[in-house]
Amino acid sequence: MKKRIGIWRIFVALSMCALFLPGLVFKAQAQGKDKIGWVGPIYKELSDSLMKGFKNYYLKTYNKEVDITFVRPGGWPVCVDKVRAWGDKPDADVFLGAGAPAHEVLKKEGMIVPYRPKGSEMVPADWNGMKVKDAADSWACFSPWIVTNLYNEKVLKALRLPPPKTWRDLANPIYRGNIVQTLPYASGTQHEVIEIHLQAFGQAEGWKYNRLLAAQLARFSTGSTDTTHLVSRGEVPIGIAQPQMNAMVARKDGYPVRDLLPDKTILVPEAVALLENAPNEGIGKIFLDWLFSIEGQKYVLEGGYFTARKDINFSAWEKEGVTMAKHAKDALGVDSFWDLNVGFIDYDLDLAAKRWDEVNRYFEFEIYRKWGELKSSLFLIEEVEGEVRAAKAKNIDVLKAEERIGEARKLFELDGDYAAARLAASQARAMLAR
Repeated sequence: MKKRIGIWRIFVALSMCALFLPGLVFKAQAQGKDKIGWVGPIYKELSDSLMKGFKNYYLKTYNKEVDITFVRPGGWPVCVDKVRAWGDKPDADVFLGAGAPAHEVLKKEGMIVPYRPKGSEMVPADWNGMKVKDAADSWACFSPWIVTNLYNEKVLKALRLPPPKTWRDLANPIYRGNIVQTLPYASGTQHEVIEIHLQAFGQAEGWKYNRLLAAQLARFSTGSTDTTHLVSRGEVPIGIAQPQMNAMVARKDGYPVRDLLPDKTILVPEAVALLENAPNEGIGKIFLDWLFSIEGQKYVLEGGYFTARKDINFSAWEKEGVTMAKHAKDALGVDSFWDLNVGFIDYDLDLAAKRWDEVNRYFEFEIYRKWGELKSSLFLIEEVEGEVRAAKAKNIDVLKAEERIGEARKLFELDGDYAAARLAASQARAMLAR
């Protein structure tokens, strides 16, 4: 009897081993895989393309699989805050994407470390006054693009509206309710647009313009991707703050959209950097070297982004069968991004990085959170201005009312004091009734 019990216990023990052995083997295999983590704001199409390309390269080169984890919490500012929250123990190895200001912020806060990827020497150091890669090798551009706006040509034609060519055009009341944009703390591109306005017009005039533009909006979107989709589907015909390549991808997908190069714009060097204390630093460096290789750049283009190397020719790649090469050439009108002839504003990158958080906060609390009050204040001012003109046409003495409504306009545009602006407008209206 004891012998039977002993045999039974051995049988149960072996059965349990058989039950858990596959899981233990799988766990051991998983632990044996090489790993890399990315964090950044790049679009899913690009992350999918880079994952596919790098996994194939790694298997082919090292005869091993590599696990890739990609954390995309949101736009540039959200990704910067994610890295800040990690502190000196990041959950990723590479900061993938975002323009120069975001990388400068991380550099100044000690969140990234210098590394010069092989092949990055084929990327220019600067272009038309904009830094394209860091002289100390803290970050480098793997995909350049220009800040543009987007419009649905079919919808604008149906509305009998001309495409707005300048920033000032967008403030024309004929476009009111036909524009969408996102928030600068949700989108790095939108943040850069605010910087363009502040640096091109001056700080006071830049915020004045953003108040006037906010009154033109149909809505705020959740991000640049949301803006692209709204314009592509024709729900809102004009989208502010769009990466240049968005129009290229949308047209490839059959949407009647065009990018609109505004009169004042900048280059955005979509960049990459190695994080301080990266848990898989060695593999992070391998990825960076691959990203700047000719092979890696092909996967960048296939992911819907422009290529950064100077020695790349879209016509040659089109002949090789690179699908997106033709679309890139058609979108840019040249055979290499760096062949573009564009005039940019004199952009102060140090200033942009210094006031990164300040700009985001001001827009959030003084424009976005007061959007309803902002619109009602401006609309009241416009109504009273119309009444003043009508009274003047009837030879009514409007001198005091003109002065008061002028004060209301200043209070709104330059001071951002919406309550005082409404009060002044109401007083001007009362003066007309005397």
